[in-house]
Amino acid sequence: MTGLAARARALAGRVAGRRRPATCLIVPVLDAEPVVASWLGQQRVDFDGAPLHVTVMYPFLSARVAAAAEPAIADLASGIEPFDFVLARSGQFPGVQYLAPEPAASFVAITELIQRRWPSCRPYSGAFDTVTPHMTVAFADDPPVPPEVQRRDLPIRTRAAELWLLEQTPQGWRTRFRFPLGRAD
Repeated sequence: MTGLAARARALAGRVAGRRRPATCLIVPVLDAEPVVASWLGQQRVDFDGAPLHVTVMYPFLSARVAAAAEPAIADLASGIEPFDFVLARSGQFPGVQYLAPEPAASFVAITELIQRRWPSCRPYSGAFDTVTPHMTVAFADDPPVPPEVQRRDLPIRTRAAELWLLEQTPQGWRTRFRFPLGRAD
């Protein structure tokens, strides 16, 4: 995707955010930032204000409803034990390059928990038959680096320890709240 196309997509997201601020729930993957930033030739990775992450529910709730649901989100997050995962292989959707988290089932289970708690929420508004957990690394048709560079830099081992509520604003995504996974001992 060209720089112009990326800017147009970001602007469309901000315009949509003015109509009815949307939210999403993500598991941040900050440990991957040094590698992915180097692939993109950047100091840090920022997708219109969102950090590297695995989305577990988009769209979630309107911003107003999500604010009222924060205690329920905290309760849901406290019931999910933190878990280790690895980013070892790349994949692609049309116009999107990503790394696949393994085990993917842990992320699917979080999405299913969210759907049970908020039945009106459907991943990507029900556009797809199955949930494919992924961490977007570039909005492009071609991988950001050659396969030999990916093989050198992967796997990335990390831990899911938080669930973040992001809100779409006219300036892009902003982190509204961070919920730790698991119960504090």
